[in-house]
Amino acid sequence: MKNRILITGALGQLGEFFVKSLIDNNNYVLATDIKDNKILNCDFEYFDILDKKRGNFLINKYKINQIYNFAAILSAKGEQNPLSTWKINNTGFTNIVELCLKNNINRIFWPSSIAVFGRNSNLKLVNNDEPMLPETMYGVSKLACEKSMFYFNNKNLLDIRSIRFPGIVSNSKPGGGTTDYIVEMLYSARQKKDYICFLKENTTLPMIHINDAVDASIKLMESEKSKISLNHPYNVTSFETSPSNWLRTIQSIGYDLNVNYKVDFRQNIADSWPKKIDDLVLRNDIKWIPKFNDFDTAKNIIQLIQP
Repeated sequence: MKNRILITGALGQLGEFFVKSLIDNNNYVLATDIKDNKILNCDFEYFDILDKKRGNFLINKYKINQIYNFAAILSAKGEQNPLSTWKINNTGFTNIVELCLKNNINRIFWPSSIAVFGRNSNLKLVNNDEPMLPETMYGVSKLACEKSMFYFNNKNLLDIRSIRFPGIVSNSKPGGGTTDYIVEMLYSARQKKDYICFLKENTTLPMIHINDAVDASIKLMESEKSKISLNHPYNVTSFETSPSNWLRTIQSIGYDLNVNYKVDFRQNIADSWPKKIDDLVLRNDIKWIPKFNDFDTAKNIIQLIQP
């Protein structure tokens, strides 16, 4: 067995997919969350990342040597309660860092987001070192954690590894993000329902299939430290799309879908995010390329959704 891994937020959009893949890769996984577990077939414990005492107990009980920290409040939901978003995303991250320092856990995976960028970035094509001035509390909290990550890595106190995820496409029900439409449209098409989209039809954003997101993250975590050229998060992407292009993609795989548009506050968030991502540094460092384009993503994910 390679590692003994604790995953926070294991019942969220990302967690359940990482649990399965890490177990398949011969790791022991302790899944944790604040919700009741009805889907994961592995050891599971209740853990609120604001509770350091509980975290310390679990780390020692299960002899944990790596942590994947997915507990977070996402962009759209975060704008409805910015102070809670800061507390969960930033204080939670800091607690994980403190627990790792205390228990000699060196390696952490923590996902950042394209939300760290803002209108001062070159949104047409964002590279790894683009200026950042996020406009959401989600983005602000992620950027603050990026700066902390750089500090602890640069001082060789910890080995924190991170990827800035774009919109993630999976069959998991969306959890309050600005790119939720991409999954919601698949559900509507599969279930033969009309869909009301909250973004303008030509709003282009970068996306990635969940399998590619998991694959890149685990490959990054398993890479030798000498191969890692960044002390801060890597960009990653698979393809770009907009609601109108995604509709055409869904239609091209044989599904009818009627989409109407009723733009809400998420449009303003999307307008401050990158249209395209440059992830060449990650691809070169860990020798990774995505397996799914937009067509393959839609075709694969829609078959996993119950009609």
